[in-house]
Amino acid sequence: MKRPWRCTSVRRAVDQEAKPVARQRRLRELIAARGWQRIGETEWSDILTTIPDIALRSLQALEIPVDPPWCGVRQHSLEELEASLREMSEVYAARPDLRRFCRERVIEARTRAQYASRNARVDEHKRRLKAEMAQWMLVWLGDPALFVTWAHVRSGLLRHNWRSNST
Repeated sequence: MKRPWRCTSVRRAVDQEAKPVARQRRLRELIAARGWQRIGETEWSDILTTIPDIALRSLQALEIPVDPPWCGVRQHSLEELEASLREMSEVYAARPDLRRFCRERVIEARTRAQYASRNARVDEHKRRLKAEMAQWMLVWLGDPALFVTWAHVRSGLLRHNWRSNST
């Protein structure tokens, strides 16, 4: 007896593409309905209750401010990464109940940076930048309290090396 043909792979692919768009739309609708001007801990809890499968990165695409650690780790530039990790350090020190959450966000960001640093399709400058960023996050994971001092020293060294190489 022949088994009936079932083609589910196309449907799954379409469903997978639609989910992030639908979640983002639901998130925007929720924010508009509640009239939020900023996303903090209370708002994040409401979002997770309403949209349980929401990704933290969805918040980064919003046009309203998102408090740390719910904003995740921003890593478009070293300056942005440093500011983001400093904010995470402050939350880590002040809120022991959020330490695991902070660490998980930094680990996720480090994984993304490592992937980009090894991706041959990414230009060489960006790969080196992402490798440097992954190292910064590794230092943060080692000791979030020490990170602020380390970042100050490391930034000074990078600026000095950049000036030396440009002259």
